[in-house]
Amino acid sequence: MNILTFDQNRIYLDGSAFRILAGDVHYFRIHPSKWAQTLDLALDFGLNTIQTYVPWNAHEPRRGEFDFSGMLDLAAYLSLCKEKGLKVLLRPSPYICSEWDLGGLPAWLLTDRDLVLRSSDPRYLAAVEHYYDRLVPIFSPYLSTNGGPIIAVAIENEYGSYGNDHRYLAALADMLRQRGVDVPLYTTDVNDAQMLTFGRADKALFFGVNYRATPGLSLPAEKVAKAEGADKPFFVGEFWAGRSMHWGEPFYHRPPEEVATAFKEALELDGNVCFYMFAGGTNFGSMGGANYGKSYSPRPDTPVRYIPHTTSYDVDALVNESGQPTEKYFLCRDVLDEYLGKDKRPHIAPTHTTQSLTVTCSETADLFEQLDALTETQATSVRPKPMEDYGQNYGLILYTTTLDAINKPRVVLDLDKYRDRANVYIDNEFVATFTRDRGLPRIAAGVARSSAGLPLVTANGKRRRVDVLVENLGRLNFGKEMTDERKGLEGAVVCPPSMLFGYETRTLPLDDLSRLTWSQKPHTDHRPCFFKGTFDAKRGLDTYVDVSNFGHGHIWINGFDLGRYDSAGPQMTLYVPGDMLAERDNEIVILDIDPIGDRSCISLLDHEILEGEAQELT
Repeated sequence: MNILTFDQNRIYLDGSAFRILAGDVHYFRIHPSKWAQTLDLALDFGLNTIQTYVPWNAHEPRRGEFDFSGMLDLAAYLSLCKEKGLKVLLRPSPYICSEWDLGGLPAWLLTDRDLVLRSSDPRYLAAVEHYYDRLVPIFSPYLSTNGGPIIAVAIENEYGSYGNDHRYLAALADMLRQRGVDVPLYTTDVNDAQMLTFGRADKALFFGVNYRATPGLSLPAEKVAKAEGADKPFFVGEFWAGRSMHWGEPFYHRPPEEVATAFKEALELDGNVCFYMFAGGTNFGSMGGANYGKSYSPRPDTPVRYIPHTTSYDVDALVNESGQPTEKYFLCRDVLDEYLGKDKRPHIAPTHTTQSLTVTCSETADLFEQLDALTETQATSVRPKPMEDYGQNYGLILYTTTLDAINKPRVVLDLDKYRDRANVYIDNEFVATFTRDRGLPRIAAGVARSSAGLPLVTANGKRRRVDVLVENLGRLNFGKEMTDERKGLEGAVVCPPSMLFGYETRTLPLDDLSRLTWSQKPHTDHRPCFFKGTFDAKRGLDTYVDVSNFGHGHIWINGFDLGRYDSAGPQMTLYVPGDMLAERDNEIVILDIDPIGDRSCISLLDHEILEGEAQELT
C-alpha cells in the first residue's frame, strides 16, 4: 500500500528503507503533451518522487465554478505519475506562493475587506472547505492507501513566514482528515527557527526546510531542522536550484557546479531532497505573481518596490521551460549516480527540434473602438472601484471621468492607488503611463512634466475626457502585503489638490476575443491595438514568439493566452509548445498596449531569449 512511516530519523515505505529523491514539476505550468517527457527525465535523473502544488485560483477562478480540464487535469497527471512508477508529494494547500498570482488564493476572496487570508477566520475557512469538498474527491483515489502514488499531503506552505495561527493549521489538517486523507501530512518552511516554529502543525507527521542550493548551507539547515524536530528525518522540502525571474531585472543563474556540490552535501547528511524546481514551465496567461522588495537587483540604490514575475517560469531549473535537460541536470545527476554507486553516464540531451516562422499581421482592431465587444461589465460610481468588486480577476479595466474646464493654461494630473500599470488618455490622446514598479510616469511626446514628475496637461479652458486604462500585472504572492492586492484604480484621478469624482467603468478581462471586428487599416498611433495574423506550421515542434520590438501586452495562439510580454526584459520570447499548433491556419493575436513599432511582420524563432537586456527599474 506504500505507507510512509518514520523510525529513528529514517523514512520507510511499507517497512522498507526509503529516501525521498524528489523534484517539483507543476502540471499547471506544462502543456499536457510534455508531462510524460518531463516525468521520464525525472526517472532518468534518479528521482523516485514528484512534488506538485495545486493552484486554488486556477481550479476555482470564480466562486463555485471549477475547472479540472486540460492543463488543470490533476487526475490525469496523478494517473501518469502512477503509470511511471513515481510517488507524489501533493501540496493542495490553499496557499502555494510559487510566484503565482496571489500565491494561489482566488482573487474573489478580496471582495470581503474584513476577511483575513490564511487564518482561522470562519469566512476564509468556509471558502476552503467548499473548495476541498470538490478537490479532495479528485485526488483521494490516488492516495497510497488506495493504491495510488500520493504518499504524503501538505497542510500549508511556508506559513511561518506569514503568521502563527496554529488553529488555522489544525483546521486545515482536520478538513483533510475528515474527507478521507489518511496518508501522512507535512509542512515546509524557510530554514529559520522562528519560521519553522510558527509554520509547523501539530498534526503534521513531518516537516521540510527550504533553502538555497548553495555550498555550505546544508549543514546549518540540518542543525536548525534537528533543533526543531530531533526525531524527524532531514527533509529539504524545497532545494532552491534556481531563482525566479522579474521584469526589468537580469536573469541570474546559479552556477551548475555550485548546485551540484550543494546537492552532494545534502545527500551526505542523509537528506531527503526535493529540487525546486526540477522543471520550471510557464506562467501562461496572467497567472504570474509578484514580489515586494529589492529582489535580486545588484544596484544598492534599488528601492523596495512591487516587482512582477515574468511569464517564463524557467527559473534556471534543471529542466528548462521547453522541457530540455540543462548542464545543471547532468551535473546533479552525476552526483546522485556517484552517491548511489552507479557508473557515470554521458551527458547526452534528447533531440529538441524547433521551428522558425514569419507571420504577416494584416488585420488590426483598435482597443478603444472595440470596447463594446470586450466589455464584460459596465457600471458607474462616484469613486473608482477595483476589478475584484466587479467579479474580474485579470486583464484590463477602464475608468472614464471628466476634467472640468479650468481657466488656466495647464493643470497637473496624478493617480491615487492604482494597481498595477495605468495608461492615461486625454480626449483619446495618450498622456502618460504610470507603473507601480517604476518611479516617475512615462510622459507622451508633447506633454510637459511637472517638477514632481507628473504630466502637465493643457487645459485651454475646456472640458476634457480622461480615460485611465489599468492592467493587473500580477498579485503579490508572498508576505503580509498580499492582503491588500485589489487591482485597478482604488483611489481616484487627482488634479492636485482635488480628486475627480464620477466614473464610468468597463471591465475588460480579455478572456474572449471572438467578438472583435477586424480591419485592414494600419495602426500608427499610441493607442492600444490588437494585431492578427495566420500561419502554417509543423505540428509538435516548439517555437518562440520574438517580442524584442514590442511594447507591452499579451499574445494569443489559437485562442490560448501565452502570457504577458514587456519591453523591460529580460524575457524577449514567449514559448509556444508545439502541440498547440496545427499544420494549417494557426492564428496569432497580439495586443500591444504601447505600440512602438511595426507589427506587420512577426518572427517566431527556433530558440528562446530569456537573457535579453533588462531595463533596470529604479
